[in-house]
Amino acid sequence: MLMQKNIRVDLMKDLYKEIPKATTKDIASIIDFLKRAREVRTGKTKKRKEARKKYVERQLDKADLPFWW
Repeated sequence: MLMQKNIRVDLMKDLYKEIPKATTKDIASIIDFLKRAREVRTGKTKKRKEARKKYVERQLDKADLPFWW
């Protein structure tokens, strides 16, 4: 986990170095890209969660549950 934080810090340092050289359009494009990437990740997370839930439900439907009198 420590390694990931270092990578993120390095990436942020690189980003801050590039910002003064970037045009307003470059920065706006990056912001749009990051927003869309976050939306995609959120959507994928929801889909995976739903798929796991449906899988468990299907397994329960297939299972021979004990019959209690």
